[in-house]
Amino acid sequence: MSSQNVASLQGVSNVAQLALLVDGVVVKLFPLNKPVTTIGRDQANDIQIDEAGVSGRHARIRVQPNELLDDQVDVLLEDLGSTNGSLVNDEQVKKCQLKHNDVITIGWNTFKLLDGRSGSETTAHIIRG
Repeated sequence: MSSQNVASLQGVSNVAQLALLVDGVVVKLFPLNKPVTTIGRDQANDIQIDEAGVSGRHARIRVQPNELLDDQVDVLLEDLGSTNGSLVNDEQVKKCQLKHNDVITIGWNTFKLLDGRSGSETTAHIIRG
């Protein structure tokens, strides 16, 4: 990501977070305040999950400025070819855009995306001339 994109990401208020859930209760929050957050068993990952069902480099989450809406971001999950896959809302995915309250399952771990805007909806209207 270019330094311009990193700077514009830093200017976005209300950073998205991954909430680690245990029995539906948030036990830890991981702010997604970097352009790329990696998830996996290896210690080099930003979110380390020491579990046999999680690959060394399991998945990554990209946070990037929205091309159409100022002060908004897109949050994208990409499975990195993990052995057991990544689930979003109980569907196996290779790549997908995440939205507020999506549930991500990696191994036996459940995360919920909290987009930082308290569920506010933003709609872009594209007018073509």
